[in-house]
Amino acid sequence: MIKEALFHEANSVWSFIEEESYITLIFRTSNQDQITVETIEYNRFYDYNERITHPMSIYLEDELFRYHITSFIPNHYGCVYYFKITDGNQIDFYTEYGLTKKEPFRLGAFEIPRIQKADVYIAPKFVKDTVFYQIYPDRFRREGKNEETFEMWGGKPTFYNLFGGNFKGITLKLEYLKARGINAIYFTPINLSPSSHRYDTIDYMKIDPILGTDAEFKELVERCHDFGIKVVIDAVFNHCSHHFFAFQDVLEHQSNSKYVDWFLIERYPISFGRNGGYQTYGQEPQMPKLNSQNPEVRAYLLQVVRHYMLSFQIDGWRLDVADEVDSEFWRMFRTEVKAMNPEAIIIGEVFHNPSYYLRGDQFDSVQNYQFYDIVHNYFVRRDTNLHQFKNQIVRLLTMVPRNVLFSLLNQVDSHDTPRLLTSLDGNLNNFKLAVLFQFTYIGMPCIYYGDEIGMVGGADPDNRRCFNWDESTWNKDVLGMYDELIKLRKHEVILQNGYFRFIDNNDRLLTYERYIGSKKVRITINPNSIITEGIKPYGAKVCKMVGDKEEILLDWR
Repeated sequence: MIKEALFHEANSVWSFIEEESYITLIFRTSNQDQITVETIEYNRFYDYNERITHPMSIYLEDELFRYHITSFIPNHYGCVYYFKITDGNQIDFYTEYGLTKKEPFRLGAFEIPRIQKADVYIAPKFVKDTVFYQIYPDRFRREGKNEETFEMWGGKPTFYNLFGGNFKGITLKLEYLKARGINAIYFTPINLSPSSHRYDTIDYMKIDPILGTDAEFKELVERCHDFGIKVVIDAVFNHCSHHFFAFQDVLEHQSNSKYVDWFLIERYPISFGRNGGYQTYGQEPQMPKLNSQNPEVRAYLLQVVRHYMLSFQIDGWRLDVADEVDSEFWRMFRTEVKAMNPEAIIIGEVFHNPSYYLRGDQFDSVQNYQFYDIVHNYFVRRDTNLHQFKNQIVRLLTMVPRNVLFSLLNQVDSHDTPRLLTSLDGNLNNFKLAVLFQFTYIGMPCIYYGDEIGMVGGADPDNRRCFNWDESTWNKDVLGMYDELIKLRKHEVILQNGYFRFIDNNDRLLTYERYIGSKKVRITINPNSIITEGIKPYGAKVCKMVGDKEEILLDWR
């Protein structure tokens, strides 16, 4: 037995609560060892000799490790446990002290003292069957305005030019989105701002009049709800515009301003510009960083939250630069949001391991940038082979608790990245396979507006082109593919609720399953330029497994 491979940690991604009462435990061993792992449960407040054995099954496996899993309702209100490892005739125990020959008695076992409902991660109910659609409002649809005021629709985008996309235009195209099967929209910022991206907010309480009025946004949200579409808007609480009233006051009154503690001032006098004496987002002087630890800033931002949730009945928030705002504020934010709507979703922008934010006290979800990177490494950049791709996905699957995976927002491109089709130099074969993986993987797929009609675009700001509503310009094959995949996902409940696993070590085909108990949907992708095991080059098939028989759901052979 390779002892160095053994690992478990209580109250972490290795030990968590599912469905309010089930405890799920994951234990890691070497994939070279043929051993049996069992969880032994007891309660230290009652009979120490009352031990319950829970068998563990193999959950996932990569090139180094095997991950064993078990889920059970504890015998008491809490749970004390350790692991029994059987290797042939040899029996060992794994405790908080590591590997030992002796079973723990009073101390040394792992422990969840009490299952606290407040500590349990509970996702909004709608996440599992949701397909998100990201809209950059200035570029989706313009209605009732002309080129005398704005750039000609379809012109070359820059960081600051405006094309006049608005709420009326979006409202008119909701039937198009409903026909696609979209049931949630994520809007990039809608507040008053000097830019088209609106991540430099001038007034948080005011909707940008270029987009429309409060009444028009309210109508848009209501129409979305009529179509069964959730509305999520962007919260830019890490920084603001240098035109924001409080920052302008600091520029004018310097250290005498009553708003000096709203920002992170490094020296006086401050001046607008780089090295101006204040902290910013990145190196952007037009985006001074807010001090979210200041009670006045917190009160102001929470007032903003209440305004949009109560006035417009939005269904959630995407939090810009979420990992640079203090967690105490995010806990306050969550309390405020969930008090108004327990089913509202909170999605953080976090580029690194997000597990810290997904413990039930801050966010419901994050933008799954690791998913984006792994998919691009394999399908786009070709930096990894199939074996490495599988290992990276398994690592991703063990990065957060299993029940959180369903809530993660899986994107293959966005307003911050080149479009997928452009990254692939127009290669539709790999484009289709990457999107197929996105829609059959665990989590919420998100379409960046226009991807479904074959839109292209390089790095910022080229990735923010205007949606071309002339259907003769659309790639109908791509549109048909998206429609087919959305329909497949909505029809097959296992693709919404099922767990994920690779099912073989074939280095020629990418084969994996979504499963719930004995119910399985199997996906097989041929990423090769030659026919492989009966599947055409860059082909795929999706099958529902009924015993040993296959019911074909999608056939790209």
